[in-house]
Amino acid sequence: MIHNKVKVSKFLSFVLRHAPQNYGLILDRFGFAELRTILRVLKKRFPGLEDEDVKHVVMDDPKKRFQIADQRIRARYGHSVNVEPLEECRNIPNILFHGTSPHSLDSIFRKGLVPEKRKFVHLSLSVEEALKVGRRKNNNPVVLKVDTQRTSQDGLVFWKEANVYLTKTVAPQYISVYK
Repeated sequence: MIHNKVKVSKFLSFVLRHAPQNYGLILDRFGFAELRTILRVLKKRFPGLEDEDVKHVVMDDPKKRFQIADQRIRARYGHSVNVEPLEECRNIPNILFHGTSPHSLDSIFRKGLVPEKRKFVHLSLSVEEALKVGRRKNNNPVVLKVDTQRTSQDGLVFWKEANVYLTKTVAPQYISVYK
């Protein structure tokens, strides 16, 4: 019996990204937890949930937030707990985008993009995706353009998890408002 996929996905995100220790989970350095352990946690929270239901939540997620491999599961991005991305991205588009609140612009142009409560800055491949992300913070978000060609030449490292590009920080000189 599949439960509300959104509720299961949100709870799974919370556990794997922010509070694994609260549920007896141990994450490896890349954020993987034992699948059987997370299944026990989910079934306790959502009685009647089946193993296949969880696999559908993972596989049907349009944002590809999760990954299952070798009987382990992880959230790909969005962590506030310490994890490492799997591997560095070598072929980065020349421009990536970041959606934000207009109220954050002064701080961003002073300090750059910083992860704040998360471990990495999240960048999008498209303006449309950046707008979706920005709308979580403000109904009328601003889209920022990040010159990743220059940042890469200056040594900034990027990782790609699903459709999200991650980096530690982006200095203000690489950021402009997308028009």
